[in-house]
Amino acid sequence: MPLSYKAKICGNTNLADARLAADAGADFFGVVVEVDFSPRALRMEAAVDLFSRPPLPGVALVYQMPESRIHHLIQTLNPFAVQFLGDPDPERLRRLVTAFPQTQVWQSLHLPPAGHAVTVDALMAQMDDCLEAGVSALLLDTAATGGGKTKFGGTGITFDWDIAGTFMGRMPPGFPVWLAGGINPDNVRDALSAVDPYGIDLCSGVEAFTGKKDPDKVNRLMDAIRAASAARR
Repeated sequence: MPLSYKAKICGNTNLADARLAADAGADFFGVVVEVDFSPRALRMEAAVDLFSRPPLPGVALVYQMPESRIHHLIQTLNPFAVQFLGDPDPERLRRLVTAFPQTQVWQSLHLPPAGHAVTVDALMAQMDDCLEAGVSALLLDTAATGGGKTKFGGTGITFDWDIAGTFMGRMPPGFPVWLAGGINPDNVRDALSAVDPYGIDLCSGVEAFTGKKDPDKVNRLMDAIRAASAARR
């Protein structure tokens, strides 16, 4: 694990917010691309502006995107990484790792909100599949259903961090695992203490409103992560 916790500010819809994340000291920014359930999703053409002059390494988040479209996304946006939402498809992950060795492939693994039952063995089986496929990082995030539709990430809802701690204990040493789901400037130090992940990935927890980041929240978040990193040493 690195001495300092990493930070990925996700759900960016404009270049100004990506620059805000960079100025505050974040390590990555994320853009949701053509994901129907996300109010922050951009069409690929609209995302070009963020990835053509990236102030930080950029991550493109996708969900059930056709593989040919993913190829087009990588060729068009040239992201640092493509992050897959939803249940992992190991064969597709393996093909993309092979086809685009210059682009990292990340996979989100989704848990229900805190208080709901979780099958840890199933989660660990997904982990094994993803590692065998050659992904570069995993993310633990919340999946929540509302209005008859399941949202994989961007929910603003936490899951049971004890389960994340168990998951971390079974991971290969040093493999990057990000913690997401309902994290904000006020609870981020508790989250880091409970799970000790590679880094924090969040979206709604630093927004002024949906799709627009709040500078004060972003800076308070990064101050809290730096404080937790200093205590870790």
